[in-house]
Amino acid sequence: MDRSKLDINRQRLLALVDSHPNYDLAGLSRLLGKNHAYLHQYIWKGSPRELREKDMRTILQALDGNTPMRAAPHTVQIPQFNFRAGMGGGGIIENEISDEHLSLSSSYLEQMQLASADLITIEVEGDSMSPTLESGDRVMIDRNDRNPATGGVFAVHDSDALVVKRIERIPSTKPVRLKLISDNPNHGSYEVPAEETNILGRVVWYARKL
Repeated sequence: MDRSKLDINRQRLLALVDSHPNYDLAGLSRLLGKNHAYLHQYIWKGSPRELREKDMRTILQALDGNTPMRAAPHTVQIPQFNFRAGMGGGGIIENEISDEHLSLSSSYLEQMQLASADLITIEVEGDSMSPTLESGDRVMIDRNDRNPATGGVFAVHDSDALVVKRIERIPSTKPVRLKLISDNPNHGSYEVPAEETNILGRVVWYARKL
């Protein structure tokens, strides 16, 4: 993307980094407690849509020499969102802003090959994905991985709701169609056009209270 097409805030951040050769977007992302691709995705992919004011203050302090850069944090702060994904009738997005975070070791994420992922967590409800996922589980979603070509479990916007389903690409369909499958045999599956499917990301991890 041409820099001139970026909004003023993204252009400003790039200009600041360019004027400080000892700093880069990956290092500043780690300083914020994020994965190394966080600021690159903010600038070039628009995710997140806006950079929080306190994060921008942290960046400015670092570039002014008031905050030492760290090679890597011990933990990564993963946003925990309050909206729920349905595994049946569908969950409703209640709030797209999160002030809560799940702290996970950066080495743990590296072991799971998720060090460069764009991660969020949400709660799921319903029984259509049982026994794989149960109501009340908190799942982690990689928003970088929205390609269902290899199959797997995804969070997907279905009409006005967010659902979690196993997705398979249906062979030899033109235009391409996807099958959304419930792991619970008491619930059915259905097909949707791929071009009309808004996939939030792949489910890569879950936590459950025993």
